[in-house]
Amino acid sequence: MKHELDEINLFVAGRLCLLGEHSDWTFEYKNINKDLLPGYTIATAIDKGIYATVKRDENFVFQMGDKFFSCALQEDVLYAEAISGSFYSYIAGTALYMLRKYKINGIYVEVKYNTLPIKKGLSSSAAICSLIVKAFSQLYELNLNRDLIMESAYQGERLAQSKCGKLDQICINGERLVKMTFYPENIDIEPIKVKSPLYMIIADLNATKDTKKILNALHTCYPFAENEKQQKVQDMLGYKNKELIEKVIKAIENDDQIELGNLLKQSQKLIDDSAIPICDEYKAPILHQVLHNTFIEKLSYGARGIGSGGDGSIQVLAKNALCQNLIVNYFQNKLCMDAFAYTIRPYYKVRKAIIPLAGLGNRMYPLTRAFRHAFLPIHDGKTMKPLILKLVEDLDSVGIEEICLVIGEHDYDVYNQFFKLSLNRRYLDSLDEDLRASEFNILRLGEKIKYIVQEKPLGLGHAISLCRGFTKGAPTLVMVGDVYFKPEKDISAIEQLLKYYEKDETNIALVGRIEAAEIKNTGIIDGSWVDEEKTVIAVNNIVEKPTIEYAKENLEIDNDCYAQYGTWILNDEVLEKLEHNVQSNNSNDGKYELTDVLREQANKNNFKAINIKGRYYDLRTIQNYKEALLNIE
Repeated sequence: MKHELDEINLFVAGRLCLLGEHSDWTFEYKNINKDLLPGYTIATAIDKGIYATVKRDENFVFQMGDKFFSCALQEDVLYAEAISGSFYSYIAGTALYMLRKYKINGIYVEVKYNTLPIKKGLSSSAAICSLIVKAFSQLYELNLNRDLIMESAYQGERLAQSKCGKLDQICINGERLVKMTFYPENIDIEPIKVKSPLYMIIADLNATKDTKKILNALHTCYPFAENEKQQKVQDMLGYKNKELIEKVIKAIENDDQIELGNLLKQSQKLIDDSAIPICDEYKAPILHQVLHNTFIEKLSYGARGIGSGGDGSIQVLAKNALCQNLIVNYFQNKLCMDAFAYTIRPYYKVRKAIIPLAGLGNRMYPLTRAFRHAFLPIHDGKTMKPLILKLVEDLDSVGIEEICLVIGEHDYDVYNQFFKLSLNRRYLDSLDEDLRASEFNILRLGEKIKYIVQEKPLGLGHAISLCRGFTKGAPTLVMVGDVYFKPEKDISAIEQLLKYYEKDETNIALVGRIEAAEIKNTGIIDGSWVDEEKTVIAVNNIVEKPTIEYAKENLEIDNDCYAQYGTWILNDEVLEKLEHNVQSNNSNDGKYELTDVLREQANKNNFKAINIKGRYYDLRTIQNYKEALLNIE
């Protein structure tokens, strides 16, 4: 079923470069100087960025606050603006490239919210260019993939006579820390195995810098160094950068944050020693004053300037989450500098999730006549929000990049309006800053969401089977959309499952001890403990909604019964079998159930269960929902 939209909401992230700025353009000189090394950087997209509403138009129109630009979509007009050096030169260059490459028509772009500091080292210019490319791609169904969006945005910047390299386009890659290697022919992107959170702070130094002066000075050192000063710059961006990159990756993968902090300091010293002699912008008095601030030094492992260099922005590696918050507050309240926290999360193999939502919610009728079950409000400790938003936020917080909602045949508009369509300008302007940030975070999450329609309620297994094209063979987290689990520990149940999957790439279920009265309402597992802590169960059997008597006699583990709590990590073998059952009409009374396939996996010793202590809320009945409202915080 295809749905046409008059307008589309887009989010494009900024980026954080942990190390290796500028090496992303030095490779361009390798065709002249064969002795130059490839460029190497460590970078990630972040959760700050640019939010916009886009739609088709006869002209090329761009609006951001009080800034407004409009012109005919013609090569000569766009080219004149692109080389003018104006605020709009980058977007005009990008529109010019798209016009030449794809012969598209016009667009109207209204930037409704921007959480990226401008010209402060977080690649706001690349985010804008990527936003323009995504707008053309989606509005005119060009179906450009990540690499083509990155390349198009880069070429747009170059048409605007930018001397920036290809690092900035990592903003389209998703929030994962990666090593980027820049060759003349291509870019290699390799995920870095982050073991534990890196608590970063990015602060705007509220000073001035001349980026063009910095880039011009650096480019004079290429393609061949003509003196010792220029050779030191080539070494800084060449073999010394490579050595630092390798050491930083080793420190991150060994979970040695003290060493990582020392390497950030070494990187800054290398810049000071090599770059100050060729450009006095690198003296950066404000940056160096902050780098040696005793309060910040006490709470952090290390810090360095970011972006093109100079007095733009600084990144700090805090010792823990508490230190991170203290440093942010110090920047804002004591130094009067804008700052925000950004935590680089551990990288897990599971990057996709499915939430089946097509159930009718009959047991909650007539409440579910007013709105879908997944939009039942719950309290998350701060505010009331729809259950589906809380579930998606939880997935986002552990690095899930793509989320597939399996919805009913008439539900598309309901979910799309919530996650994809922004509020009108009048309503948006009436919100305070925190609420506006929440609104645009919903739209950011919406970028991760895809829909698959389940036309008939043929069981959970059928809903999951429809997503095999979405999963593309990758391990996938599945969580039903009408339950909620609150663990006792601070670490979420989802993250605990992801951590276990890193060690044992088997199918996993979230389970917990269940009271006898609830046994008849859920699936009960049978098995044996794998570990002394009694956390992991090797599953032998699953019985759906057994009687209390049967469960007590046949399914108890250490005198208790354990129920599935509606969250799994499933390998492709499970989805393949579910798909086969549907195609061969191998059903159980017309329903295709996940339990049947998981029972087969248990017989192959390919199914584990993780017993996570916490509180499970089944929101499918009025009584359970009332209890959840009183206790979920």
